[in-house]
Amino acid sequence: MCSEFVVRKGPKKWEAKVFSGEDEIAKISKGEGLGFRLIRQEDGLEWLLTNKVHGEYRPFSFSVRRSGKKIWGPNDKYDKEGDEVFVVRDQLFKHNGKFYMLANHPEDKSWNEHLNGSVKYIGRLDDFRYSDHSEVDHQHYTLRDKIKRLRGKAVGEASGLGIEAHGHQVKLDKELDEVSLFIAAISYLLYASA
Repeated sequence: MCSEFVVRKGPKKWEAKVFSGEDEIAKISKGEGLGFRLIRQEDGLEWLLTNKVHGEYRPFSFSVRRSGKKIWGPNDKYDKEGDEVFVVRDQLFKHNGKFYMLANHPEDKSWNEHLNGSVKYIGRLDDFRYSDHSEVDHQHYTLRDKIKRLRGKAVGEASGLGIEAHGHQVKLDKELDEVSLFIAAISYLLYASA
């Protein structure tokens, strides 16, 4: 694994800090309504995270949008507000043309280990036949059950599920570097803070 994060519950309810090694790299705080704010320490970029994905609230789903704000420096460049930069929908996300799944059952792990283990894997679905989230939605609900049983190649893992003193740990392969901070924050919000 290339990127490693630890997300620890903050001093206030609905707050958390994201660490890479010993360095605090971001923080998560309560946003408007049911949403959250993710603020990267390095440059002050801020994103809005909500489980309202493509116009509807969905379980095991998150949308990451640009907030249009930066909290550091008066002359910094602002992002265009509302631009969607990343989506996890029904535990599935797409990155660089490939589909991935949170809490996936890796090809080399037994069902018992998958169901009872303390580590949840992030898998790349190499044989996934759909090209867009909307194609999955238009299918019957039994298809979603089948997707949950798909086995992928492990490219990440999350542990420390639930609120534990050592924090929620997320490890990811290099192929997910560009979206690794989003995955760490969403994993924490989906599993550790439930």
